[in-house]
Amino acid sequence: MRSKLLGTIMAAGVLVAACGGGTTAPATTAPSAAPATASAALGQLPKPELTKIRIGISAPTEPVQFAEKLAEQLGIYQKYGITTVEVTGFEGDGKALQALVAGQLDMFVGGASTAINSVVTDTPVKVVSMNSTTLTDGLFCGKDIKTPADVKGKSVAISTFGGTSHGSALLMLQGIGLTSKDAVITQVGNEGTRIAALKGGSVGCGVVGMSQEKAMRDLGLNLLIDLSKAKLQWGRSGLMARTDFISKNPNTVLVAVASALEAQNSIWTDTKTATDKFVVWAQVKPADADTVMKDFLTYGARSMTFTDDAFKAPRDVLAAVNPAVTNVDVTKAFDLSFLTKLKEIGFYQKNSIPTTN
Repeated sequence: MRSKLLGTIMAAGVLVAACGGGTTAPATTAPSAAPATASAALGQLPKPELTKIRIGISAPTEPVQFAEKLAEQLGIYQKYGITTVEVTGFEGDGKALQALVAGQLDMFVGGASTAINSVVTDTPVKVVSMNSTTLTDGLFCGKDIKTPADVKGKSVAISTFGGTSHGSALLMLQGIGLTSKDAVITQVGNEGTRIAALKGGSVGCGVVGMSQEKAMRDLGLNLLIDLSKAKLQWGRSGLMARTDFISKNPNTVLVAVASALEAQNSIWTDTKTATDKFVVWAQVKPADADTVMKDFLTYGARSMTFTDDAFKAPRDVLAAVNPAVTNVDVTKAFDLSFLTKLKEIGFYQKNSIPTTN
């Protein structure tokens, strides 16, 4: 029932917000587009079943969820046969999911946690592409904590269990060769509170955004790992839909993914235009838009590809607040067949899009 999906996810608080090398899931849906041949133009997309779709954006002021709107602003959906696209901003994954389940949306952009939670419900959703699989936090520690060995037994400050900072802590411990059992992950509060705890010495280490690096170093704190450079995946934001919608409209989903991918790539090839469009959509100052869009170039997934590793850490974090997902098979939370198909038919090649991030 719809209430079951919403209850499960809202109970978990949808705390893991949209803020490699693993195995991938087998294709579950087969769009009708065939591999490029002499009779099929390179990158040619099939005719979508629908000419109108409705897409929700759970964090409309974040560049990490902008490609799907940018594709509408640039007329890319229309070029490929989806003539009417309604893009609506929401306040968080929970409200966007409510609209999806209620049939008010066809697709929406949100965190991998939403899809993972849905696996244990009767209304599952799947992620079909990823705008970003990179978190931008660092593990900052007291002046006497200089090596991974020094972290053992020390407290690591996060915001709350089940939140993104919790996920960052797990990934960073993994990145320095440790596990959650080697340190004491401690709920402290928001970033400002974590920084104060580090300054006061009440915690050994803390999860702090890399934008604060200079301030942290000025305090004499040591950076042990920078997640933005660690190549450890976290399903930060991706395009998803209900599995029944995917099954009924595989060509429409393929065209939607292709459109978002082309728009995502344009952020790298024509950053100025993308930034100007972001100013209009997010209603932010041009200087602020310029900063966040340039930052996005360092952590965005230009190819929109990912592996199941992007879902494992979110699942482990979610298990702290929703034990039902502890043993969830994360390959049931995504469908890579659409990105695979776009590679096979030459869409990446035609649009000069790299096939890896």
